[in-house]
Amino acid sequence: MEKQNAPTSDQGQVGSNSSITAIMRLATDANRSDWERLLNKVMRELGFTRYLVSLGPNLPAEADPLAGIITTFPQQWLEEYRGDRLIEIDPILRHCRRDLVPLFWEKARRRARGRSRQFWQQRERYGLRSGLSVPLRYESQSGTLSVAFEDSPTTEHENFSSPAVFRLFMLIPYLLTGMRNQRQRPAQPRHDLTPREMECLYWASVGKTTWEISQILTCSERTIDFHLLNATRKLGSVNRQQAVSAASARGLFLTAGALPIK
Repeated sequence: MEKQNAPTSDQGQVGSNSSITAIMRLATDANRSDWERLLNKVMRELGFTRYLVSLGPNLPAEADPLAGIITTFPQQWLEEYRGDRLIEIDPILRHCRRDLVPLFWEKARRRARGRSRQFWQQRERYGLRSGLSVPLRYESQSGTLSVAFEDSPTTEHENFSSPAVFRLFMLIPYLLTGMRNQRQRPAQPRHDLTPREMECLYWASVGKTTWEISQILTCSERTIDFHLLNATRKLGSVNRQQAVSAASARGLFLTAGALPIK
């Protein structure tokens, strides 16, 4: 049986009417949580459970490098990226700022040297070895749509022939329209997440279990699960890990005062 690196049409149901309808709905003016939930549904139907979407102006050197992104990449990788200031050597970011053609990670990794090679090696530890990054442009803003494939070698031609990758390119104009609509909406108030929800998310982000958080915050495990479920819903996520990644990517742990209190 032929091994595929990107999802097949059977895996992602990329040709179904429901998938096409969901892609088109990304262009609608939904609220932030609903829109991110829809994006997650579309990406999962295409077969991409790990993805990253960004669009915006170039950030100043002192800014949070993950501000404004939407991602399901591993939380540990996001923390390492931020902590090690990998934005300074990120070959994906550099490529997407200057080019319009897609970047296949395997090819870029093989030809990398010096610090760029180190970047790819660090990503591999988190299962981000094979994938694709598509440059995004809207007016004066730039960004990327990145998806991770299964960690198996394949050729660039095989990736392009994947039905899921083909649908990914079809998704881009609807994605850009939806992101434009999101940026035109009034900013959501920072107290969308309650202080207790932020505390629970913070402790989850440092690896604490529900029981451990309940001991730290002196409340029941059921209460902790309730707060984490609410936070997950508000962040447009499908599980606790994704909610932690979303909160971290938006810089909430750094700027919202979600710090240990005991």
